[in-house]
Amino acid sequence: LHQKDMLEDKARMDAYFSAIRGNAANFEGKVVLDLGCGTGVLALFAAQAGARKVYAVEATSVAKHAQKMAVSNGLSGVVTVIEGTIEEVDLPEQVDIIVSEWMGHFLLRESMIDSLLFARDKFLKSDGAMYPSSARMFLAPASYTDDELEMKGPSFEQKVEDWNDFVAEWMDAHGLDLSSLSGTYAKKAREAYL
Repeated sequence: LHQKDMLEDKARMDAYFSAIRGNAANFEGKVVLDLGCGTGVLALFAAQAGARKVYAVEATSVAKHAQKMAVSNGLSGVVTVIEGTIEEVDLPEQVDIIVSEWMGHFLLRESMIDSLLFARDKFLKSDGAMYPSSARMFLAPASYTDDELEMKGPSFEQKVEDWNDFVAEWMDAHGLDLSSLSGTYAKKAREAYL
């Protein structure tokens, strides 16, 4: 469910899609590291943009879903998924580009900046690039005190229907088939409702 929340962030995902696919000339024939790849979407974008090889490194068991995504999108010959932390794995070669969705809510939530810097120092070629290469945080005070606010969410059936619509939208917008994640999504959504 957490992965879907990130994938549903249209502004974020469109920005990554535009940065990678819109700069395909920078990716053509290059070796790419997707650090903290999750379901592997950025790795797949890099492969679609013409990368020669993409190493998708994920510390959690979500790596198996990234592998399914690479296979179901016909990109497993380019994308190699590695389960482990970047500090523990060895890549067979230096990389030209690091792509990473290292920032979480409030920019630093996912605490991946140390891993990103480690990957940069160990695996990125001296003339390499990072996507993104910088970030800015803006703050403003706010408050909300509506004690009557009641959290209500959609039914399990509605969540699954929304997922199916989401899969179709991703295929149309980004050319990626997310349907290999459907069974896992339904299972996790059902667990959340139990």
